[in-house]
Amino acid sequence: MNQNKKDILLEILRFLIVGGIATLGDYIVFYLFNIVLLKQINPVVNSAISTTLGFITGLLINWFLSKFVFKDVTDNQMHSKVVFIKYVILSLLGFLLTLIVMTATTPIHDKLVLSVFGLFTFQFWKLFFKVLMTFIVLVLNYLGRKFFVFKKSFE
Repeated sequence: MNQNKKDILLEILRFLIVGGIATLGDYIVFYLFNIVLLKQINPVVNSAISTTLGFITGLLINWFLSKFVFKDVTDNQMHSKVVFIKYVILSLLGFLLTLIVMTATTPIHDKLVLSVFGLFTFQFWKLFFKVLMTFIVLVLNYLGRKFFVFKKSFE
């Protein structure tokens, strides 16, 4: 199906809205575990666990809202094990990329902590790398879902 520019822009807007909701879920879970629940454990293990739990949260939110993004997704596709496996594989690639970067940069963001008026500390670089990876994976996920996961010729 050929989409006109307006349809593509609306699809991208829906993707960004759903992605924003999923990212919010990811970040809340990441923050809850990384800063609150697991702050006493090894920083590398903490980052790995927090990133994983956030990813799973975002993945599930995104899957359940995928039909809202791609209007031509059928109920059969949403209930297809093959489509779900492709979705998970694509998502895992983005997750692994994020996990590698977040884990590899732990020495940077754990040593460079900013204090805001002496009231609280702020891990700027941890947030920077998390946001950077979010944008990179966002682009990869949109293209992968559109042309690989939900492409009708694969059904």
